[in-house]
Amino acid sequence: MSVVKVTRKRQITLPKEVCDKLGISPGDFVRVYIDERGRAVVEKVLSIDELAGSLNPGKALRGLAEELDVERRASGRA
Repeated sequence: MSVVKVTRKRQITLPKEVCDKLGISPGDFVRVYIDERGRAVVEKVLSIDELAGSLNPGKALRGLAEELDVERRASGRA
């Protein structure tokens, strides 16, 4: 368990141990919310590559974001 200080801008630094356990790396996004018990919760937001295959297990995981960008451009939705 770590204790961190809140800055004047209400920012905190997540301890390395917490980031390691949650798989959080620089540039990742996290969701912060208050649960039903009134506690603050920090959850890693999964990237599109991490979510890929969860609904279609046969789909290749690597390069999915790039593949979607190509399809959007081809259909004029870019």
